[in-house]
Amino acid sequence: MKNLKSYIFVLLALIAFTASAAKTVSAASILDGLRTKIIGAPSVEAVFTINGGEGPVQGSVILSGSKYTMTTPQMRAWFDGRTQWTLLQSSREVNVSEPDRAELMSSNPFAILTAHKDYYTARRLKDAGEMQRVELVPRDRTSAISDIVVAVNPRTGWPTSLEVSFDDNRKISVRIDRMNAGNAKAPSAFAFNAKDFPGYEIVDLR
Repeated sequence: MKNLKSYIFVLLALIAFTASAAKTVSAASILDGLRTKIIGAPSVEAVFTINGGEGPVQGSVILSGSKYTMTTPQMRAWFDGRTQWTLLQSSREVNVSEPDRAELMSSNPFAILTAHKDYYTARRLKDAGEMQRVELVPRDRTSAISDIVVAVNPRTGWPTSLEVSFDDNRKISVRIDRMNAGNAKAPSAFAFNAKDFPGYEIVDLR
């Protein structure tokens, strides 16, 4: 009986230590793991739901390094690492720009997932259930973004949500319904092709 009690005590101590260690995972470790997971994949594909402003909007995004393409019912966007094309369905126009880092973060909240750590200050927040939460505050004081809260599933290493707060008190919540590694994509997947959208006006803002 004495040996059994000792065994139970050791087991409980081990469980308590493991739980304590899980809680002390740093914000930097969570973000480094997430960044490595995304950058290490040939591409990453996600399906998401945005809440904020005009209500729930569903969409999808493909990430590949700094490149991305995003689709929602209202718009489409492509970024090839330098040039960004934003297609607006309502006005049937395509805005062409060369966004800086802050502008890119505002137009594509997923860009924060691979942003270098010199872009933001990270702070570990209290977990939400099983999800690990990290707050990111841009170091650039001119950024339109006040902060971003990223929730990560520690069992999969993939993010489950993004909450973006802007300096004009707007807030956007992005629920990531599905996210997984995909195959390598051709460069053309991240560039606008005018032949696919006849009749759209091209507005060059560069």
